[in-house]
Amino acid sequence: MSFQSSSDVTSYGAFYADLSANYSPFGNLWEQGWRVQAIASARRYSIIDAGQKRFGLDTTIDLLAGYQFTSNGWSWLLAAGPSIVNTQVYEGSGPLPSSAMIFGIKVLSSVYGNPTSNTMLYGQAHYNTGSEFFYMQGKTGVAITKDLFVGPEAAISGNGTDGQVRLGAHITGFSFVGLQSGVSMGLVRDSKFGSGFYGALNFQANF
Repeated sequence: MSFQSSSDVTSYGAFYADLSANYSPFGNLWEQGWRVQAIASARRYSIIDAGQKRFGLDTTIDLLAGYQFTSNGWSWLLAAGPSIVNTQVYEGSGPLPSSAMIFGIKVLSSVYGNPTSNTMLYGQAHYNTGSEFFYMQGKTGVAITKDLFVGPEAAISGNGTDGQVRLGAHITGFSFVGLQSGVSMGLVRDSKFGSGFYGALNFQANF
């Protein structure tokens, strides 16, 4: 089993945080086989409604099942399952009367590998049919010491009406309080709020 957490924040007030538990029921996480994943996440974002800036907050629970393929140091996970999204919109003075509970299916895919002994490549993509939100990210890096990689990253996300593009750099693989960790930062371009910057953290613990 492994636990992972990631979070990021932008200069215009949006943030995202999640905690996921990954379980291999018939072997360990480094072997090919079935996987079960539970994810709890929260996403705060800005919207413009009738010319007024408001804030949305989506809290989501996902329960996914899938299969992880491994070969020559590469791994590819493909998983899907039900998702529950509670979405609420806020003004500066408090919540609006409207809120909704949305049910859907989440599909997730991720890949990690080492093209050479001192390089890494990572990519992930997921889509939720309930919120119609998609996210795609890719990063690569070069080892500056053993298992510590530095390199560029890029991401694109949206929900059909709003979109966001990120370009930045990351440091991945250092140890912090016993956890495998990574940090990244860079520039973000939002379809409604223009340009800004972002910062992100991620942690992982294996058992």
